[in-house]
Amino acid sequence: MNGEWRMENKKKFEKFANELLKWNKTHKFTNYTSKEEIFEQIEDSLYPLDKIKDKKNAVDIGTGAGFPGLVLAIAMPETKWYLVEPLKKRYSFLNYLKIILGLKNVTVIPKRIENSGLNPVELITTRAVMPTKKIIELSTPFLQKNGTILLYKGSNALNELENLKASIINRGNRNYIFIKDMNG
Repeated sequence: MNGEWRMENKKKFEKFANELLKWNKTHKFTNYTSKEEIFEQIEDSLYPLDKIKDKKNAVDIGTGAGFPGLVLAIAMPETKWYLVEPLKKRYSFLNYLKIILGLKNVTVIPKRIENSGLNPVELITTRAVMPTKKIIELSTPFLQKNGTILLYKGSNALNELENLKASIINRGNRNYIFIKDMNG
């Protein structure tokens, strides 16, 4: 993890990890059972940070337990983040974390992206759990001209790209897929 971000936000990431472990006991948001596993996910969320850190506003679709949207919001305090999470327990968790971490740059939206009413943003992120084509279809109306979609996908993601113009950073089993100019 980039040392500069780690030192500045270490306490917030620690608090996030502790809360996630506590909430996980009751609500089973993730399969992570240790701080080490959660910090691996934090590092995964932050890995493409240098390529997106200058964005002014962003939406994370299906934030769930906070990956990558909440983690990126901690690391990017100058960026306005909209965390879209329709499931009530996860929405409550994210809202609680927003408050206890003092994240003034975060708004949690308790709806699906297509019902969010959000204005287009510069950056859309998601740890895409649905096919790439579907995620692009759902997110494109919320992307500004010359904006970027950043998908956190697994190793088989390359099969889903078809004829899309995308740049890809591979790290182990993770592919960080940057799709630009969908509305350009």
